[in-house]
Amino acid sequence: MLEFDFTFPHSYEVEQVREWPGSGSFGVPVIYFPPPKARTEHDGLWLMVKAKSGKTWIGVFSFGYTSPPAFSRVISSPNPESVCVVSHGSAYIVNAEKPDVWEQVPILPVLEIRPLPEHKLLVFSDFTGLGACGSNGLAWRSPRVCWDELKITKVTSETIEGTGYDPTNSLNQEMQFAVDLRTGRSLLPSPVSIDGKPVW
Repeated sequence: MLEFDFTFPHSYEVEQVREWPGSGSFGVPVIYFPPPKARTEHDGLWLMVKAKSGKTWIGVFSFGYTSPPAFSRVISSPNPESVCVVSHGSAYIVNAEKPDVWEQVPILPVLEIRPLPEHKLLVFSDFTGLGACGSNGLAWRSPRVCWDELKITKVTSETIEGTGYDPTNSLNQEMQFAVDLRTGRSLLPSPVSIDGKPVW
């Protein structure tokens, strides 16, 4: 079942389109994100969006990752006019009033998303890194912070912290990471190779 999270204030309505109308036409524009090239017409999450002005359209949001742990979710964003849609691991932020104003979040697959209203950020993570979007879109993207299996365990007023898989350590295959909440800069050093050079 599709999840909805409206932690941030929003000025639009969103509902999932579960079936085609009997007439075969929705009577409103159908917009594909991203615009189709070779993908099949129905390959995505179908949503009906109604903006504050009453403008209504159907969005078809392309799936990004076909297997777990990728998920789908509709989330309000730090911009009250823009909705964030995660479609099987691909995240899109679209202006409800102007659906031609949109961006795809460069985190794939999105495995976790956290609204941080006190910081006016949406934080995304994949297997090895993080990104954050603010009211004007992408605010930052972190460097790689682990080998795999990234998990956020703590968010403070200044940092995002967590753990990841470290195959190079036979005693403890869990490594720690921390990034600056404002910039995405890694606050811990990268692992080093046998010749002492940073791995990433």
